[in-house]
Amino acid sequence: MSEIMNPSFSFPFQPYEIQKKFMNELYLTIENRKCGIFESPTGTGKSLSICCGALQWLKDSNKKILEDLTKEISQIKLELSIKADTDDWLQEEYNKIKKNQILVNLQMKFNSITQKAKEFDELKKKTIKHNISVNKNDYFIKERDKDKETNNDHISEEKENIDDQDLIIEECENREDDSDNEEINLDTNEENNTKIYISSRTHSQLSQFVGEIKRTIFKDNTRVITLASRQHYCINSDVNKLKNGNLINERCLDMQKSKTKSTSIAEEGKVLKKTKTKSCSACPYYNQNNIAKLKDQLLIEIMDMEDIIKCGKQLKACPYYASRMALDESEVVLISHAGIVSSGARSGISLKLKDNVLILDEAHGLTAALENAHSAPVSFKQLGSVKTFLEFYINKYRTRFSSKSLLQLNQVSFIVGKLLGLIKPKATNDKKQQATIYTLEDFVIKSEIDHMNIRPLVEFCRNTRLAPKLHGFSLRYSQQGLMEENKKEPINKKANFKEFLSNISKKKDEHEQLVNAPKLDIKSNNQMPVLSTETSAGSGLYAVLDFLERLCDRSENGRVLAHVGDTGHLKYLLLNPAEHFEQVVSQCRSVILAGGTMEPVNEFQALLTNNQLSTECVNIVKCEHVVAPENVLGVCLSKGPSNVSLNFLYENRTSIDLLNEVGRILRNVCSIVPDGVVCFLPSYSYEQMLYDHLNCSKVIEIISKKKKIFREPKSASEVDEVLQKYAAAINGKGTGTGTQNGALLFSVVGGKLSEGLNFSDNLGRCVMVIGMPYPNVKSPELQEKMSYMNKRNLGAGSIYYENLCMKAVNQCIGRAVRHVNDFACVLLVDERYSRPQTISALPSFVQKSLISNCTFGQTMGCVAKFFARQREKKFMV
Repeated sequence: MSEIMNPSFSFPFQPYEIQKKFMNELYLTIENRKCGIFESPTGTGKSLSICCGALQWLKDSNKKILEDLTKEISQIKLELSIKADTDDWLQEEYNKIKKNQILVNLQMKFNSITQKAKEFDELKKKTIKHNISVNKNDYFIKERDKDKETNNDHISEEKENIDDQDLIIEECENREDDSDNEEINLDTNEENNTKIYISSRTHSQLSQFVGEIKRTIFKDNTRVITLASRQHYCINSDVNKLKNGNLINERCLDMQKSKTKSTSIAEEGKVLKKTKTKSCSACPYYNQNNIAKLKDQLLIEIMDMEDIIKCGKQLKACPYYASRMALDESEVVLISHAGIVSSGARSGISLKLKDNVLILDEAHGLTAALENAHSAPVSFKQLGSVKTFLEFYINKYRTRFSSKSLLQLNQVSFIVGKLLGLIKPKATNDKKQQATIYTLEDFVIKSEIDHMNIRPLVEFCRNTRLAPKLHGFSLRYSQQGLMEENKKEPINKKANFKEFLSNISKKKDEHEQLVNAPKLDIKSNNQMPVLSTETSAGSGLYAVLDFLERLCDRSENGRVLAHVGDTGHLKYLLLNPAEHFEQVVSQCRSVILAGGTMEPVNEFQALLTNNQLSTECVNIVKCEHVVAPENVLGVCLSKGPSNVSLNFLYENRTSIDLLNEVGRILRNVCSIVPDGVVCFLPSYSYEQMLYDHLNCSKVIEIISKKKKIFREPKSASEVDEVLQKYAAAINGKGTGTGTQNGALLFSVVGGKLSEGLNFSDNLGRCVMVIGMPYPNVKSPELQEKMSYMNKRNLGAGSIYYENLCMKAVNQCIGRAVRHVNDFACVLLVDERYSRPQTISALPSFVQKSLISNCTFGQTMGCVAKFFARQREKKFMV
C-alpha cells in the first residue's frame, strides 16, 4: 500500500516540480477511483506527464493484483493445511469445500494473467522474427492495383446483369447479418485487462501521444493501439472514395459478407425464395489471416495512424478490423473525442469503459464536442435531394416492393416532405433567414408529423439499408433522365392504386396499417417538383435519419432549431450535455479532464457530476507554467495613441477612429517587437474590413517595410503553406527587404490558427488580441441555451456567455510561450480586459505579470523595456 501511496515515476529527463505534481496527483486520482480536472499550461510537458503518470499506475496496479492473488492463494493453502480443532466435522468439510472453490477460482485468475504475459512475450519474439520488410511495399501496392482492376471489371459485369436488383430494398424480418459485429473473431473474455483510454481532439494530437509513449521506459512492454473509423483507416480506394462515413460503412459491410439475392418474387413484390451468392466485389484487404498478422504487429509495436495504414498496405490487411481485433488485448487505447462522446460511436466499435480509466486531453472543448455530436444537422439541400430521388425511386420500382415496404417508403417520403416544407423559403423576395426554436413536442406538431410513429420508420430505413440503395440509385440515374423517362411512360395511377389495394387486402395487419396511415399526396412523375440535388441523396438520408432519432427521444432538455431559407437547416440543440456524459462517467473507474486552460472549473465539474457540482469525488489540480514570470509580459491596453477609449463593442468596432487607432498600434508594435507578431481579430469579416482599411490608409505599406505581412487563409488546405512562409520570413529566409525584422500574421479567434498550433520562440514574440470575441448574443441558439441555464440557476447564462469569450481568448494566448526558456508579450487591446472578473479568467501565468488599464505610452514603454531585458539576458548567456 505504501508503494501505491508514494509512487515513483520514470521520466525521460529530470522532471520539473509541476510535472512531478501532475503525475503524482494523476496517479492518486486514478488509484482512489475519483474524477479529476487537471490544468497544465501548454508547453509544460502535459502529454508526457499524462503518459508517465497513467502508465506507472497501470503497471503498479497489475503488479499489485498479482501480489494480492499470490497472498490470497498462500493464505487459503495455509488454512487448508491446518486441521481445525472442532467437533462439528460437517461444518469443517463444508468450509474446506468452500475454500477449495475459492482457491480454484483464484488460481485460474492467476494462471490467466501469467499466461497472457507469456503469450505476449512469445508473440513479440515470433512477430519480430517474421517482420515484413518495408521494401515489399511497392510489390503489394502493384498487386492491389491488379486486384482493383479485376474487381472493377467484375463489378461492371455484375451491374449489367442484375437488372437493378442491387437497388431494391429487401424484407427486413431477419437482419442479424447487417450488424457491425462482422465475421472478425473478437475475444469476449469477461476478465478483460484494465485499460487506459487516452482521447484528444484530433488524430494528429493522438499521434503526439504515440511519440511521447515511445520516449518512456514503458515502450517495450505496453500494448498500445489507435482506434479510428473506417473513414480514416480504409485502404480500399473503391470504398474510401465515397468520402461520407456512413456510405463507407455500408459499402464495407456489403463487400465482406455473402449477399442474399432474390430469385423469385411474388405479384406483390415479396421474395418467395432466396439463394446465397458470394459478394460481387469482396474486399482484398478483408483477409482473416492477414488481419490477424497485422493485429499482432499492432500489439508488439507502438504505431500511429500513418504507420498502421502503411503496415496494413504491406500486409494487405484492413487496419480498421485489425485495430478492433487488438482492442481486447490492448492496455492503452488512443481514440478521438468523437469516438467517446457519441454513444453510437462507442457501441459501434464495442468500446468497454466499465472499470477502465478515461483521460480526455484538450478537454476545454468537451462541452462543444458533446453538443456537436448530438446536433444532427440536416440542410434544405439535403432534404430536397432526398425528397426528389426518393419519389423517383418509389415510382420506378413500386411494383417490385412488397405492399408493406411501399407503405413505409411513402411514409418516409411524407415526413421528408413535411420537414422540407417547414424550412423552405416563404417568399422569393425574402432572402433573410428566419430562425425559430421549438421544443420537441411543438416541432412535431408544427411540422404535422405528430401522428406518425417515427421510430419504426427509422428502423425500417436502417434495416433495409435504404440510404446506400438511394445513393446507388442517384448515381446510376440522373434526375433529368428520370424525368424524361417518366414523361414517356406515365404511370396509370388508378390501376396501380387498385393493384396496391388488392395486395394489401391479402393481409389484415397490412390493411389496418393502410387505414391508419396518413393520406399521402403522391404526385404523378411528370408533376414532381424539381429540387436542388447537389448533395448526395444517400448521405442526405443518413442526416435525416439521425435527426429523426433525436425527435424520438422527446427529451425535455432538447430543442429544435429551424432556419428558413435556401441555406436553411434543421438542427437538434442539446441543452444539457452532462446528461449524456453521465453515461460515460458512471461506467469508468476514473475520468480525467486535462487541458492547458480549464477555466471555468464549474463547467467541467458539472459534466463530471451531472450538474451536482460535488467536490468530494472530483480532484481539481492546477499547475503553474514552467516559464519564469519575468519571461511573460501581459498588458491590458485601454487607451489608443490618440487617447481614444479602446472599446470594440460590435456597434463601435467599425468606426473610422477605432480602425485608425488599431493601425497606429500595429505600426508601433511592429517597430518595437522583434521577429513574429500574431494579431488575433474577432471574426473573418472584421479581419477583412480592418485589412482593407489599413491598406487604403497606407498602413499596410508602412508596416511591410518592417515586417512581412501574412493573413490566415479561409481554406484549411492553405494553412501549412502560409505558416511555412511566415516561419521563413522570420528566420531570415523570406524575400523581403533587408530592413524587415520578422513578420506579422493576421489571425481569427476560433479560427484555424488559434488552437493546436505552436508559435514558440521567434514565431510568437508578441500575441495581440484585439477586441473581445463574444459570440452573437442575438443568436437564437445562444439565447435558448442562456435562458435554459438561467432557469436552472439564476445568472448562469451570463456567466456561460462570458466564459465562451474568455475560453477563446485563452486559447489564443496559449499559442505563445511553449517552453521554459521561451518569452513573449501578450497584448490585450480593449478596455474591458481590465475588469476584475475578466482578469481573473485569464491564465495564471499571464496574471502574474499583468499590467491593467494601460495608456498607449505606458504600454509601449513596458514592451520596449521587456524586450531590452531579454536581449541583455541573451548577451549575458
